[in-house]
Amino acid sequence: MGNIRKLLLCLLAVSSVTISGRTFAADDNMELSAETAETDSVEAEKAKRSETVEKAELSAEDAEKYLEKIGSSDGYDIYRKDKDFDDKLWEAVGGKPKSKKDYTDEQQLIADKIDELKKLGELVAIDTQSGKAAASFKSGSKCDEGKLWVSDAGRFFVITDEDAAKVVRVRKIISSLDSRYAFLSTDGKTLELLQKDLKKPDITLSYSVKEDGKKVYKAESGEFAWLTADGSHFLGVFRYGAENDKFRMIVDDRSAIFGIENKETGYIWWSSPLEAAQDKTATSLLADELRSSNMLRYGVPLSRSGNNMLRSGSESDCKFEVSDIKDGIRVVYNYEKAGFKFPVEYTLEDDHLKASVKVSEIEESKSANIATEMTVLGCFGAASDKEEGYFVIPDGSGALVRFNNNRSTQTNIYQQRVYGNDVTAVPQTKGAVTEQIYLPVYGIVKEDNALLAVAAKGDSNAYITANVSKQSNSSYNICRFTFILRAMDSFYMSGSSNERYTVFEKGTIKSDDIEMLYYPISKKGADYTDVAARYRQYLMEEQGVTKKCTADSSALYLGLYGGTMKKKNILGIPVDMKTSVTDYAQSADIIGKLSGDGVEDMVISYSNWTNDGMKNKVDTDADPSGKLGGKSDFKKLTDLIDKNGYTLYPVSDNRDFLSGNGYYSFTDTAVRVSGAYSQIVSYDRAYGIPDGFRKNMSLLSPGYFSKVFGDMAESYSKADLDGVSLASLTTSLYGDYGKKNISRAKAEKMLTDSYKKIDDKLSGGILADGANAYALPYVSCITDVPDSSSRFDMFDEDIPFYQLVLHGLIPYSTKAVNGDPDPEKLMLRAVAAGSDLSFDMIYEEASLLKDTEYDWLYYADHRYWTDTAAKYYSLIEPVLRKVSDSFIEDYSVDGDIITSKYENGTVIKVDMKNRTIDCGAMHIELSEEGGDSY
Repeated sequence: MGNIRKLLLCLLAVSSVTISGRTFAADDNMELSAETAETDSVEAEKAKRSETVEKAELSAEDAEKYLEKIGSSDGYDIYRKDKDFDDKLWEAVGGKPKSKKDYTDEQQLIADKIDELKKLGELVAIDTQSGKAAASFKSGSKCDEGKLWVSDAGRFFVITDEDAAKVVRVRKIISSLDSRYAFLSTDGKTLELLQKDLKKPDITLSYSVKEDGKKVYKAESGEFAWLTADGSHFLGVFRYGAENDKFRMIVDDRSAIFGIENKETGYIWWSSPLEAAQDKTATSLLADELRSSNMLRYGVPLSRSGNNMLRSGSESDCKFEVSDIKDGIRVVYNYEKAGFKFPVEYTLEDDHLKASVKVSEIEESKSANIATEMTVLGCFGAASDKEEGYFVIPDGSGALVRFNNNRSTQTNIYQQRVYGNDVTAVPQTKGAVTEQIYLPVYGIVKEDNALLAVAAKGDSNAYITANVSKQSNSSYNICRFTFILRAMDSFYMSGSSNERYTVFEKGTIKSDDIEMLYYPISKKGADYTDVAARYRQYLMEEQGVTKKCTADSSALYLGLYGGTMKKKNILGIPVDMKTSVTDYAQSADIIGKLSGDGVEDMVISYSNWTNDGMKNKVDTDADPSGKLGGKSDFKKLTDLIDKNGYTLYPVSDNRDFLSGNGYYSFTDTAVRVSGAYSQIVSYDRAYGIPDGFRKNMSLLSPGYFSKVFGDMAESYSKADLDGVSLASLTTSLYGDYGKKNISRAKAEKMLTDSYKKIDDKLSGGILADGANAYALPYVSCITDVPDSSSRFDMFDEDIPFYQLVLHGLIPYSTKAVNGDPDPEKLMLRAVAAGSDLSFDMIYEEASLLKDTEYDWLYYADHRYWTDTAAKYYSLIEPVLRKVSDSFIEDYSVDGDIITSKYENGTVIKVDMKNRTIDCGAMHIELSEEGGDSY
């Protein structure tokens, strides 16, 4: 009974994760869970923010009677309290009695007044209109004009002469929420800022004009300040910084907040929202976060703590210095108390902003603390709850999160790691099945403006967080990148799930430098297609992605599966034996049937076609399996494929392996941050817990990628094979944190160098089974492209963002159509997104797959699908050929109608409800029975 209860609890734990935007399991990438933990502390801080209040109490009559008036200014009378004022007051009533019981009524009154006056500072300001004390000033500091006095609650400052005998001027704060340093004259004509130590005036500005709904104040230095139209809120003091033909920077040196202004339209993208300080929904902690251009999380290894956040918008956390550099500014952030200091450079390029951090310049001066994460410009482009628009999230195919959508609770923020989780940290339970982020980007669309944000460096260690107003504990909608500087992991003591310990990646920071690019897009009706187009341009111009698509072409992608290991009883003893699922002759038969039914072009992948592949050994030799027919039958298969003009990509999946072929679990396995070997676990499909009946495999260390890929390229070339499919190694990115000391950033470089070896050696290149962005320059075509996002609660709708980026650039296909619960619907979505179709097929009956690694291919029996695959191909091939090398210029959804417009002028309309396709003169109808007509 106890075991059943445990299983049910496991199931509930897994199912509860699926409703949240955070999809990692309990142990799956602990580095991401830190932000979640802090959300709880933020939730606990419920105190509402409000303006400071002066607590001085004194009437004008008493001030006149007991204090010395030194002058008036701006509607306030200023009184001074002498240091020995109490002695003088006692003298006026005959001296102070020795005992309180001897006080006369007059002396008692004086005693009470003295106690009242002692609560006040040396100066008191009396509002001439109300006749009551406005503020008290305890002490003054020397300044060029004499002495500067700041009131107890900071709402006023007074400047007197050096002896405090004469008032020079009085100024009142604009808003203590906005700034402790900005003060305004009563007539509203003069704005003064104090220095950060509140001891001297810093700058004086005079009212100039009201424009664009703001009051503008200007200084002789050229700096200018903005107040809201009613003058009640202070937005900042700015100067114009670097500029080019398209943009100029607007910089607030005192807050390290800046804007990028489009010189043609006047629209400004701000690093932080200017009115964030007035967000009454946000706590003080989150208001500081909204105003932060940098945030740093750090860990304390000795206490196993990794959830300590520092914010540049908090004066108690950070001091910073802003200086001009070529084309931009340099901000040095000094988190002095915690022991961190580093510079960040923000520069204007031709058509974008670049934010860059060299991790080697991060100083860690306190040995107890280590930096673990950094967020650069975390509130760039944040939208208030009064704005309309959405975020473009590259989750799976892509999704939109509309501002203020109220679709999710505070705990269900979206948080996913770019390029998927680091699989070295093997979770105790299988997490929810979701799509991953393949592209290191996100987009913001609002008004007639859009923004593309690209993690150009540090992408291997980045994750994307998105939340909407209220859910973010503020009035703002926020999307951001955060960069992991040191990986984290956990292990359990004494086998108890309650004794989990956090460990950190050892040594210096090994992650890549951070570089973020922000591309503003100004266009009437700008939308996510413009964001996709700008990223496509970036891939072509900056990342070396070349056009692989050709005109007038459309292929059927066919996934074939050769053999697998299956337990069979030999003399009563269970033995793992090679078992054929689709041998070479049977593969030729499937291909021949499809060809005979009119499939003119095919891209064919063939998994487990070698003995090493079946046995899950590292597989580089390109040696056909005798179990599947040997070299002669394989040659007949390749001749058939060549004769028909098809393309073959034999699969070599070398991420997970069993010992053999010179690669061994004890020497060649990637090591977790915790120091344990990384074992790839098979999970029970029902409960998501490790399946004890299946053997765990080892995770190949990235240190062997170069050798494995080099050997593979050489052997495939000698075998006259033109291409290869690398299976999971175009979508899986992980490090090795043992003696080889390989970070994800280094592993990414090792992968791309290895891809190049294959791309240079094999004319057909690489068929990617899904492709992360870093693989795109090296792949010839991509299969298994998702047609949806992970469909989290906070997503409003799915979009084919991945397809919008790649159509006309790299050929791609869907996930297996026959593996989808509604194949026709998938086909229609594929046509709308310009995607070729993919089918998985095996020759033997699916029952043969029971208790094998291929048990998930239950749907793939070719006898049920060759006719359908050929029919679907013949239906949509004429449509897709018309646009095969053309970029998608517009994609829109109106109810059940999806319209795709291409740069060559072709328009494709898909009616998802009536299941029709229209393209020029072509009209295709899918009947309810699954047939078709023209």
